[in-house]
Amino acid sequence: MKNAVLTSKVEGSTTIIMIVPEGTNVKEGDLVCELDSSALSDKETQQEILVEKAKAAFEQGKEDLLIQEAQNESDLEAAKLKLRLAEIDLKKFTEGDLVQQKNDLDGKIKLAEENLSRAQESFEYAQRLAKKGYRTQNDLESERIAVETAKIAVKQVVGERRVLVDFSEGRNLAELEANVKEFAREIQRTESKTRAALAQKKAELRARELTYEVESKKYERLTAQIKACKICASQDGQVVYANVRDGRSTENVMIDVGVGVRERQAIINLPDLDQMKVNARIHESRISMVRQKMPVIVKIDAYPEEVFHGEVDMVASVPSSTGGFGSTTKEYEAVVRITDETEKVNKLRPGLTATTEVLVERREDVLQIPVQANITIGAKQFVFVVTGKKVDLRPIKVGKTNSNFIEVIDGLVEGDGVVMNPHSHFKKEITELETEQAKEQSKESNKAPEIIAPAKPAEGGSPAAPPKKPGEGATAAGPAGNRPERSPAAAGGSERPAAGPGGGEGRPQGVPSDGGGRPLGSGGGAGFDPMARFNDMDKDQDGKVTKDEATGRMADNFDNFDADSDGSVTKDEYLGAIAKFRGGGGGGGRPRPSEAGGN
Repeated sequence: MKNAVLTSKVEGSTTIIMIVPEGTNVKEGDLVCELDSSALSDKETQQEILVEKAKAAFEQGKEDLLIQEAQNESDLEAAKLKLRLAEIDLKKFTEGDLVQQKNDLDGKIKLAEENLSRAQESFEYAQRLAKKGYRTQNDLESERIAVETAKIAVKQVVGERRVLVDFSEGRNLAELEANVKEFAREIQRTESKTRAALAQKKAELRARELTYEVESKKYERLTAQIKACKICASQDGQVVYANVRDGRSTENVMIDVGVGVRERQAIINLPDLDQMKVNARIHESRISMVRQKMPVIVKIDAYPEEVFHGEVDMVASVPSSTGGFGSTTKEYEAVVRITDETEKVNKLRPGLTATTEVLVERREDVLQIPVQANITIGAKQFVFVVTGKKVDLRPIKVGKTNSNFIEVIDGLVEGDGVVMNPHSHFKKEITELETEQAKEQSKESNKAPEIIAPAKPAEGGSPAAPPKKPGEGATAAGPAGNRPERSPAAAGGSERPAAGPGGGEGRPQGVPSDGGGRPLGSGGGAGFDPMARFNDMDKDQDGKVTKDEATGRMADNFDNFDADSDGSVTKDEYLGAIAKFRGGGGGGGRPRPSEAGGN
């Protein structure tokens, strides 16, 4: 129930260099197998070098990023400083230098004009003195030159001021304003350059970081691979080598030292021998009988004299094919948990062959007869009853059945003697009885279908079970036409249906078949079951089979089955068609499911 599988987790292929002997009991954490790790160790050393290089580049990238951030800050501050200086220069020129220069020139103009005015006054005074003879002509010429010099000085200062106002002021102002705008744009350019440079450094750092992570993960994976070369037990258990058969050859893939194993290949199984189970398969005809928690009797081939006990732990919901290609055989996987005490369970070993008997039901105080005493003719059952020296044919009503006995609901009492294998003693009587039954069924098939009331329970017997849907109670037998149950053991075993002397397998030549290719009118026993076949085709369970639902020979000869030509075949019409083809030879044994009452 608790089975751990130890597999190789090393990528690719490797070789087993140590493994504990098979059958060794180990504890959780014990080293049970070691794989060759020499090649991985070489790769690990090389990868470690790559990891160190990637780490150094990553650390260098972080420093480069810090340097770039500092450089960006310096460049941006320098650009802002240039803008502030340009703004200061502009303000200094407009509010300081220009005003100062204008004031200086205005002062010089006034001074020059004052000088010119004094020179003119002095020249005029000299002229008056010269007329009176107090100044010479040379003195008068000197005074005149002084006046001309003063005029020139005035013109020069006025010119300087005009050049300042008309040219220098505009040029310097335009230059300083342009500097302010240019340095403002320089800040924007610097910000863009710094962002681009920072983004580049971050991208380089991210690339180096990813490279470092990739190389580190490779190193970690190699380290984990080397660690995985030592396989330890994941639980307490017994070492069982996972030897499997290679589908491409007839040789076994053996687990041993020196053998190569691939990734995910199972190497060791560690079953917990205190909790054992049986992997059983149940045929689809019995799957509806099996439920969880049902008791199970388990017999082990290795311990033929000992009986183990268990219960159904799990039943698969979907079948797994057990036949070859094209096989229609379906079986369902089931798990039977062994419930015996631990000491008894510890005797078992994985891989032993077991036979399971699932106890689906236990009945008490049942009136029954051997299956060999029953005669199934059409939809009825009969037995030959011995009363003294007289033998009488008596109809009976049956209930549940298994591989050995049939439950009798009505027609017999305890102590009645019945004839075993009546076909070998009363062949003539059985043939006549089959002919009569065929005639009755033929007449009934020509009548309009009647609604059949539910069967009333026979006096002193169990009530007849209601009809079941197809597949429900795969071995059950009731008015709906399902097969009768067999022994409780049959649910998990491989018993074959019992057949009376008149039954048999195979289809005789010249005998028509039903819709599934089975012979019509077979003589009872474990042969063809007409009502089971009818229910298989009746998909919507309305008691009729339409042409769309019909399969096989019935689909090909639908009109022959449809006696009243209403487009559907009832159970009576189906049985009537079978009766037309029924030949001589009755059958004994277990009743057909359509003829057996109960579940």
